[in-house]
Amino acid sequence: MGAGAGALTMVALCFANGLQGGMSLTYAQSTEVLKHAFHINDAAVGVVPAGVSIAGNLGAVPIAALCARHRRTAVLAGMFVVWGVLVALAGLSPASVFGVAAIGFVLFAIFRIASSVLEATDPAAYPLIADWWPVEQRAQKVSIFNTLSGVGAFFGLIVAGLLVDHGAWRWAFVLWLPLALVGAVLINRRQEPPRGAQDAAYSKRLEGETTGSEHERVVEIVEHEAPAVAAVLSGEIGEGRWGVIRAVVRLRSWRRAAIGLAAAGLMGNGLMNWGLAYFKRTFHLSGTEAAGLAPVLGAVAVAGVFGGGFLADWLLGRGMLRARLYVTAFGLGSAGVFSILAFSTTRLVVAAPLLSISAGLAALPMGPQYALLMDVTPAPLRSQAAAALNVLLATGALGTLLVGVISSLLGENLRLALLCVSPFYVVGAVFVFAARTTYLEDVALVVAEARTHGPAG
Repeated sequence: MGAGAGALTMVALCFANGLQGGMSLTYAQSTEVLKHAFHINDAAVGVVPAGVSIAGNLGAVPIAALCARHRRTAVLAGMFVVWGVLVALAGLSPASVFGVAAIGFVLFAIFRIASSVLEATDPAAYPLIADWWPVEQRAQKVSIFNTLSGVGAFFGLIVAGLLVDHGAWRWAFVLWLPLALVGAVLINRRQEPPRGAQDAAYSKRLEGETTGSEHERVVEIVEHEAPAVAAVLSGEIGEGRWGVIRAVVRLRSWRRAAIGLAAAGLMGNGLMNWGLAYFKRTFHLSGTEAAGLAPVLGAVAVAGVFGGGFLADWLLGRGMLRARLYVTAFGLGSAGVFSILAFSTTRLVVAAPLLSISAGLAALPMGPQYALLMDVTPAPLRSQAAAALNVLLATGALGTLLVGVISSLLGENLRLALLCVSPFYVVGAVFVFAARTTYLEDVALVVAEARTHGPAG
């Protein structure tokens, strides 16, 4: 394979997460006007994001099945179109039906939650990155993808805010339809990459840069055991849904890393949902003062997201074959240490800088973690493995509940609750690091399957 796809391909792919992020902030900007338009309370407003989270994660399962059978670019294009229509219909939902405002809100909720099923783009997007660009660039391309996707979030934050402030909240939703159509046209015009070809091309480098017993094992797998590897995988896929599930669960390095990311997600989700309340309650800040810290923490996190993939691939280029695994484990483990230090103090001048560093370190794995999971997952299983990861990461929502319960047990003390949950970052790092013993052998299995089974269209 060549140097990879062009910049326009990345732009088209970024619509996958960009639309989702933009819609999330569009809804966040519209909550007050929705309460007025449909005469609902905060509890009703909270139903929609809860439903969106559940439907979005579960939606990854059928999306993965489609990606396994059809062009992933076409699947994404179709998802963009249907998503745009459903979001527009949500915005056009009547204020009341037969004079009952609640029915109008039910329609709005149905359309918005239904649209979230089409936001489960990971089973298409990440495998496409793996097949469009060389293995050596995989982590940095994921970092670019996740960073540029944030443009959609900023668009939703700014444009939706302006429209809502001028009484045009419905247009804040309808406006996403033409943007989704543009994304659909762009992604559908991209050439579908052959599955696994980049992994097959990585075989010479993998063999050339391993040493000692690891080199002998890698060569044995790639050069001599490839037919058996491909036969086993083909047999499992041929058994249908349960065979595919068994094949994914059997991936040793993927299993350890995925469990680690899910464990770290407990703290990540807890901090995301309780962070502002922690600053207000612990340091007696107003809403405006607490929100003023967000740009600083956000900027450091964006730098971490963008830089993590480049750091991992830079180390990989210098012979550290497990670089993506090490950067992921280092980011999570260090984030845990700085979080513990931050929540151990009651001084804002100390806690804020420590949490800023923690935010950057926690974001560092965003590129490497997805790249390493694809490194150890055979191409025919990547969509299904991405769906399995989505479902597993959904357990991170329990982190919000866990922090709330601990806080209540400790007298509504969010600082101590977050301190208690911070070690989950470290637990996640330990699980990811444990994958180092099987990582290279599993990469060799992926390369062997790609070479023998051949790239599929």
